Amino acid sequence: MIQVHAAGLGGIGNPFIVDLEKGKDTIQMQKAMDVLALLGLELVIRKKGGTQ
Repeated sequence: MIQVHAAGLGGIGNPFIVDLEKGKDTIQMQKAMDVLALLGLELVIRKKGGTQ
């Protein structure tokens, strides 16, 4: 998916998509979660070193 399409479909500005791809450390978590949802992905958090 191209950045412009991802931004347009998610109602998120293209500069945010660029920052997210570059790994900018001050991005807004909710917007990042919205992009993941748009792409059909989810974020899973688990205890470090855990098997599940």
